[in-house]
Amino acid sequence: RDRTHAASDGDACSTHAHSPLEAPSFPRILSRQFLPVKMATQAVSAVAGIAPQQAAPAQSAKASGFASGGVRLPRVAGLAKGSARVKHVTRASATPQGRPSPYQFEKDMDQLEAQQSALGQARLGAYGVVVGGALAVGAAAGTATGSNAAKAVLTAGLGAGAAVAVASADKKRVSAAPKALWNGMLNRDPATITKADVDAIGAKFGMKDMSKDCPEAVTELYDAYLQSIVPMGDDPVQGWEPEALRNFRQQLGLEDADAANAHIEVGRRLFRKRIELGDKEADLESRREFQKLVFISTRTFGEKQAKFLLPWNRIFRVSDAQVTLAMKESASNLFKNHVNESGAINTLEAGALAAARAYQQELNLKDVDCAEVVQKLAQDYVVSKVEAASELAQVRSVNSDFTEANKLLTEVLDYNKKMAAGGDALPGLQVVTLAGSSFEDKSGEANTLFRNFVTQGTESGEFSAELKSSAGALKVLFGMGNKEAEEIVLDVTTKRYRELLRDAVKSGELDKAESPAKVLQSICEKLQFPPEVAAEVNKENYRTKMEQVMEKKKLTDEDVEALGRVRRLLCVPKDVVDECTMDICGAVYKSAVLSALSVGTESFTPELRDRCKRAKDAVRLTDDMALKILKNEVVKAFMAYIRVARTKQNKIEQSKEIRKMVYFNSTVVTPMVSDVTKAAAEDAAKELADLLKEAQAAAKKEEEDEKKEAEAKAESEEKKEEGEEAKDGEEKKDVEAKADGEEGEDKKAEEDKKEAEEIAAKVEQPTYQKEINLKEEVDSVTAQGIYQDYLMFCMQGDTVNAPMGVQITIERDQSEFTRLSQLGD
Repeated sequence: RDRTHAASDGDACSTHAHSPLEAPSFPRILSRQFLPVKMATQAVSAVAGIAPQQAAPAQSAKASGFASGGVRLPRVAGLAKGSARVKHVTRASATPQGRPSPYQFEKDMDQLEAQQSALGQARLGAYGVVVGGALAVGAAAGTATGSNAAKAVLTAGLGAGAAVAVASADKKRVSAAPKALWNGMLNRDPATITKADVDAIGAKFGMKDMSKDCPEAVTELYDAYLQSIVPMGDDPVQGWEPEALRNFRQQLGLEDADAANAHIEVGRRLFRKRIELGDKEADLESRREFQKLVFISTRTFGEKQAKFLLPWNRIFRVSDAQVTLAMKESASNLFKNHVNESGAINTLEAGALAAARAYQQELNLKDVDCAEVVQKLAQDYVVSKVEAASELAQVRSVNSDFTEANKLLTEVLDYNKKMAAGGDALPGLQVVTLAGSSFEDKSGEANTLFRNFVTQGTESGEFSAELKSSAGALKVLFGMGNKEAEEIVLDVTTKRYRELLRDAVKSGELDKAESPAKVLQSICEKLQFPPEVAAEVNKENYRTKMEQVMEKKKLTDEDVEALGRVRRLLCVPKDVVDECTMDICGAVYKSAVLSALSVGTESFTPELRDRCKRAKDAVRLTDDMALKILKNEVVKAFMAYIRVARTKQNKIEQSKEIRKMVYFNSTVVTPMVSDVTKAAAEDAAKELADLLKEAQAAAKKEEEDEKKEAEAKAESEEKKEEGEEAKDGEEKKDVEAKADGEEGEDKKAEEDKKEAEEIAAKVEQPTYQKEINLKEEVDSVTAQGIYQDYLMFCMQGDTVNAPMGVQITIERDQSEFTRLSQLGD
């Protein structure tokens, strides 16, 4: 039993070969033949005043809370709300007080370790007493034997045994020191632990500097603290952790290399946790925790030193991109929290922006990542304002007052101006848009806000340059297209133009104005309203007025006068007036025409013809307008005959259908066309008669002039010599011939006059109309085919079906060739 115990003590010592009190080995025969080592141990205990106790069994790493050289500690999720804080050394952050201590359990010591802890600095004296006592006992035992040799052997043996026991007990000093240090810090806040506290415990075990004489024990304290402050799960890094670790490391006097080992060891635990659990959620949680550890570790040692002390890539096989991502995530969250607390993005104050810029540089956050955070926060701020404005705009009110909603939009526009003018104060200060935000898909609400903003801005009757600029900025904010925004602006300004135009008419401003066009132009310029759109609005107003006066299906003199006034005030051109007259007034005439054309050739009566004439006169259509309307309807009727003809089985039946169209033209269409063209024909005949009269007058005047010249010549010739009678006789003949010619010219003038009258008569009474034809509706090939088929029909004559399938050809009708001529026209 004694040998087993001694061997156990020897193994424990072998683990601390660096102990300065390690004694040389002695022959085992001495321990078997002389006083056992246990007696020396008990003597030491007696000197120390410690009662003997049963040695506790050695704790396993798992039972003691250690794993892979570290301590398994309860995790702290985060700082409780409202807890006290300690000011940071470098910035106005804080280290939470009241956090649970990472040292929450006590480490057990065996008997010798407890003895070493109890002896403290008195252990060397106790060692001397034990060795001296053993030598004295050996000398006394030797003296009792009466042999000097035996005395020497006993004295040396007992002294050696005591020395071995003292050396074994001193080895426990090194293993007891870390446990004593841990137990000495039990339930203490790491922030309150100082190097003096650590060295005071080390002094009990003969260690002046624990961080150098026993770095494993100090590293263990640091390891436990580090493990406890790495945020778990989704809890973010709060920013005080790196500075707290630096301060703690300085207080402990721990070397950077030893502290770095603790960081690597914590990383290994997180990595093993990922592998052991094998759950996707746990794996994701462990990854996030590892990212936070990387950030805290890098911030603790500094980027340059961390690259040397913390080789994440080599140990954990992570890429530089993953390390960069870990740094970015935590740094971005810290920067975001700092900016939210300071309100730098919401207020855009110069001091707050400068502080945010300094904190960004302190975090070594890249400008690109900083800009991303700033833009997201600015967008969230703008979205909150816009959503509030949208809620106000949706509230129904009697007067549709959008003042409060537009006030919020104005604040947003002013905020964007400040963002654009921010310059280099902080990365990411630029104009904010709603692209990618929760409001992006609410295009209907955005259009409503934009419309309300422009509507209220034009209440004064002016679309100012400032309003135009604000509307453009609002369009960019909402991400609206140019066409969409222009349509809304045009719709709003159109309504405003209508209101201003109505007020100008009611107030008599347009009636009193020397030039209504100048008043209308002034309204357009103030509203920046397109003149062509204004013309369309004026046209619509004129059309509305005409529809009102045409409700009774006729126009009176008062109606015509009212329409003339509206036309003058609105500056409606003649072509627009004619178009409205054709559409509105022509509809009455068109209805009468359709009734007349629909009855067919056999049922057409003069009453239907007179009804069309009365409808034309009632709505005061001109002949040209009536002819256009009549032409459109007649062409449709002609094309209906042609479509029916194409459905017939043979060409004879087709020709008969075409003959019906010719009858229809001469019986129905020709009288109706003559009614709307009679005035034109009369004007043409009158013009032709006037031309003939002028020609006759010119001819008569020329004849009179010639007579006067002839008489003058005759008188001059009578005064000549009588001897020239022969010549006079010839002249008489010429005069007689000339007189005969004048009589012939008079007869010719009378014949020309009769011919003109005949032409006028023909114009007044045409046999069939030629004004309406199918030249534009039917191509030349089709027209030639129809004409050719009808020509063959005229040449062959009509046929009649007799019994037994016999066809009898009727005698040809020569009048068909007259109808053929009409068909050609």
